[in-house]
Amino acid sequence: MDRSTLRGLKALKVVVDSPAPEVEREGVSSEGLRITIEQKLREAGITVDHDAVEFLGLNISSARPPRRTLISKGPISLVINMGLYQIVLLNRDKTTKTVTETWGDQRVAPAAPKAIEHAVSDAVDDLVNEFITAYHAVNPKQ
Repeated sequence: MDRSTLRGLKALKVVVDSPAPEVEREGVSSEGLRITIEQKLREAGITVDHDAVEFLGLNISSARPPRRTLISKGPISLVINMGLYQIVLLNRDKTTKTVTETWGDQRVAPAAPKAIEHAVSDAVDDLVNEFITAYHAVNPKQ
């Protein structure tokens, strides 16, 4: 998505959806991820404000083969989505507002059950760094 949608963004909050149950069972918590993301954003000079309208959202889902297959105890596929959501006006009707993703990316990674926490952490770090780079590209430090 276009980095220009990040221009002038003064502050944002972080919203992390509850991970899939099999991901939570391996020690991944939405609260822990939120705290980690907020810390990285603050360290990068991006203002985190829990009252901001704009938010950086994170969603983690997974898929595992059906239980009847022999590989059902093997790796699962993780899909980690991060996006910045903002209020936008419809071009054809300026009185209609909606919230939509204006910047986003995702990572897809296979992970063995005991490596889920590490795979999620690496993917989230990568996505946060990508967001920070995009943000600073259109909001250079003064």
